Amino acid sequence: MSELDKTAVGNLKLLNNLNDNLKECLLIIDGNKLEKSADENYDKIINLRELEYPIYFTFNQLLNSIRYSNLYKIEGYSTKDLIRLMDNAIDSIVDMLVNCEDDPNCDNFTNIIDNIDEKFIILKDRYQTCSMCKIIETFNDYLDSICETFSKSNHYLYCNNYVNLEKEEFDEEFDDAIYGEVNGEVNEETGEVDPNLIYDDNNKED
Repeated sequence: MSELDKTAVGNLKLLNNLNDNLKECLLIIDGNKLEKSADENYDKIINLRELEYPIYFTFNQLLNSIRYSNLYKIEGYSTKDLIRLMDNAIDSIVDMLVNCEDDPNCDNFTNIIDNIDEKFIILKDRYQTCSMCKIIETFNDYLDSICETFSKSNHYLYCNNYVNLEKEEFDEEFDDAIYGEVNGEVNEETGEVDPNLIYDDNNKED
């Protein structure tokens, strides 16, 4: 898991609970990272220009990771979960923009969100259609159950577990499993158990 994906997921979770009044959000911006201040007396007012980069980074990082990486989950979130989080975050940002119309950077920020939304809709549509990505994710959802079923399958089959057997024990059990046990006297000379192959005393003298 890359540090960039980790930062992007953290930002996205915060954006899901974004207050529609930017002045009350108590956000702390550190480069591409968003945090919420725990100090009630925090009086730093964030403007839209400061928010541009971390929000642009967050969505494009996750959109690219989902689209181009082979990761099944990012920070524990499946593609379905991330799509839901991004959808909610975009709604929260749009609600916030309604109260920021007097911000001089509102138009530029709106264009950024519109661009992000267009990319998001394409990703969402692709995911909701029958795509290889969705098939792989569905398979991974049930992978643990499938593996567990396979591991227990020998319980329902007439098989023995030879993994921990010594070679001689394995050979013996393998022969029994394939040929079955052969009843008969053992020829002391040849070691054979097939009664048809036991030599009598006359043959031995000859």
